[in-house]
Amino acid sequence: MRWTIGILGLTHDHVWTHLSDLARRDDVRLSIAEPRAGLRAEAEGVHGGIRLYDDAATLLEHEQPQAVLVFTDNAGSAAFVELAASHGAAVMVEKPMADRLANAERMMVAAGRAHVPLMVNWPTAWNPAIRHALKLAADGEIGEITRFSFRGGHAGPRAFGVSEAFAGWLYDPARNGGGAYIDYCGYGASMARLLLGLPSRVQATIGRLRTDDSMVDDNAVLTLRYPRAMAVVEASWTAAGPVPQPGPVIAGERASLVVLPGAASRPARVLRVSSDTPEGEDLDIPPLSADEGSATSYFLTRLHDGHPIDGLVSARVGRDTQEILEAGLLADREDRSVSLPLPIGV
Repeated sequence: MRWTIGILGLTHDHVWTHLSDLARRDDVRLSIAEPRAGLRAEAEGVHGGIRLYDDAATLLEHEQPQAVLVFTDNAGSAAFVELAASHGAAVMVEKPMADRLANAERMMVAAGRAHVPLMVNWPTAWNPAIRHALKLAADGEIGEITRFSFRGGHAGPRAFGVSEAFAGWLYDPARNGGGAYIDYCGYGASMARLLLGLPSRVQATIGRLRTDDSMVDDNAVLTLRYPRAMAVVEASWTAAGPVPQPGPVIAGERASLVVLPGAASRPARVLRVSSDTPEGEDLDIPPLSADEGSATSYFLTRLHDGHPIDGLVSARVGRDTQEILEAGLLADREDRSVSLPLPIGV
C-alpha cells in the first residue's frame, strides 16, 4: 500500500525525527503545509520529493491524504485536527494533546464525528526500557501498584538547543498552555493514567524559580491520589545537566521496577528490586518489533491493519492526561486539591 501523508506545521521540533523516519520509506508520498518559507526549505532539504504548501486547507484539498501528522503549537493543534478529520484523514498529534482540556475535547469530538483514528504521540512509548517496565507493571508482575514516580526536564528549551520556531511558542503561555509543567508533567501523568486510570484527586505546585525573563513556569511537582496508590511527577527547565534518575519508578506490593536511562557508554536498564534482590535484578529488555519501533511505523501499521490506536498513545489516554494537567493548573492556582472528573466547562 502506498501512503499519501500530510504534515501540518513544522514548529514542533519533534517533527524532524518523524520526517526523517518517513523519508526513509519507499511507500510514502509526503506533503507539508507550513506558512514559514524557511521551515519549508529546511524540510525540503530532508526529503527532496516533498510537496510543499503554505496553508493546511490547500494541502488537504489537493493531496487528499489518508493520514495527517500535526506539529504546531499546543493551542493550535485542535484546529488542525478538526480540519484534517473533516477531510477524512486519520490524525497523529504530537504530545501533549493540547494546551487545555477544552481543546483536547474538540479533537475527540472531531475524530468521533468523522470516524477517523486519532493518536497522541508520546516519545516515551517508543523507549524499549520504559515500554517493558510499563508492560510488566500492567501485567501484575510486581503486584498491585502502590506508587509511581517520574521526573523529566533539562536546562530550558533554549539552553537545550531547540529551534527559535519551537522556543517562540514554548515560552508563550497562550500558545503552550504553560512551561515546564505542560512540557514534562504530561509524560509522567500519561504513564500514571495508563497504569492506574484517572486519579481521584490532584495537587500541584508550579512556579517560575529562575527564568525571570520568561512568562511561563520553569519547575513543577504534580501529585495524583488514587484510592490505593499515588503518583508523583516532577518537571524542570532549570536542570544543571541531565535530570538524575528520571525513571519511571513503579512500586508494587511484591517488588519495584526502576528504569535507568541509557547513555553513550551504557544501555538503558530495567531493575526489579525486592526483598530478595535488594541491589536490583537486571531484567532483559526485549526490542520493539519493526512495526512498533517508532511513532510513524506504529501509526501506519495500525491504519493498514485496521486495528485501534491503543495503549499510551491512544486518544483516550491523551485526553485524560490533559484533564489531569488541567486539574493541576487549577490546584496550583487555587492552592487546593482538585477532584476528578472535572465539571464540564472547567
